Amino acid sequence: MADPEKAEAEGEGGEGGEGPEDTIGEYEGERNPLKERHGLGRALLPNGDYYEGMYRKGLRNGLGLYVFTNGARYNGHYHKGKKQGIGTFYYPDGTRYEGEWKNDLRHGYGAYYYANGDIYEGQWRNGVREGLGCYIYKGLGAKFMGSWREGKMDGPGQIITHAHRYHGNWYENMPQGNGVFTFKSNVMQHGHMIHINDPLFEMNEVYKTKPIETDMDSEEKSALVALWRGRELTSYDPNLLPPPPIPFQYPASEVSETPPPSPKGDEETYGYDFFEDIAQYNKFYLDEKVIREADKWGAEIKEAPPPTVAEEVKGEAEEEEGGGDEDEDQKLGKTESNVSL
Repeated sequence: MADPEKAEAEGEGGEGGEGPEDTIGEYEGERNPLKERHGLGRALLPNGDYYEGMYRKGLRNGLGLYVFTNGARYNGHYHKGKKQGIGTFYYPDGTRYEGEWKNDLRHGYGAYYYANGDIYEGQWRNGVREGLGCYIYKGLGAKFMGSWREGKMDGPGQIITHAHRYHGNWYENMPQGNGVFTFKSNVMQHGHMIHINDPLFEMNEVYKTKPIETDMDSEEKSALVALWRGRELTSYDPNLLPPPPIPFQYPASEVSETPPPSPKGDEETYGYDFFEDIAQYNKFYLDEKVIREADKWGAEIKEAPPPTVAEEVKGEAEEEEGGGDEDEDQKLGKTESNVSL
């Protein structure tokens, strides 16, 4: 299995490696009276990276698109030069993250799509999985739904396969303690998980003190494996299931919010915000010329449908009929003038 934890940590192209926020590089766009980048603009940085979007007082602020030289790119919100709010990061290896950001880190709710087809969707904190989340293992045809802590399965959760579900508790990616298997036949098996030394793994003093890991976090094979000890079978009763996991409650200071638009009084170089959401940001590239000429960002641009054959024939007939009346009126006017003479 691929190493998603390593891929997330390294960013497969670097999430926080944007170029310097200063006057270095080529810039084209709006500025404030202090000559700072302020408003809509685009910049080519010395390292070859490219940014196009909103600035405020010299820093990326609002919606923008940042393209790295290695092929990675970020499309989303910035606040004071850092990724914050809603945004999507595309990595060179094909993975991507869609969701909330704070201080250049994945923080809040988001989905990470891995190159091997795995998907994690749920809560994040300071760049790692933490809280309530679901991890889908495409190759195994299974998924884990439950609690995460510091990037690892930790707390109540369940493993779901096509044949059964296991409800229990996890610690550092391994199930432990009491648990329940439920089957499609409306039967439950109660028991508990124990950890034993992997018989196929050669133990030594180094690995005896090594923390429990799985191949999701390391390519090394774990020294311990979980072994199920069944106790009894009963008919299915939801009241006998372990307590479900609960979402992580972010402290008020850690809540990731999309920054509001710049105050109107501070926007001396432009009179309105060009971007209100991701959809309008993408639309800007398609309708830029029309919108600029019309000076109506909120107006919906629609093209009139081409006339039908019947409408064309009718229009030509009306033109001929109208033209004939005009000629007759002109002739009548000339006759009347001759008579008056």
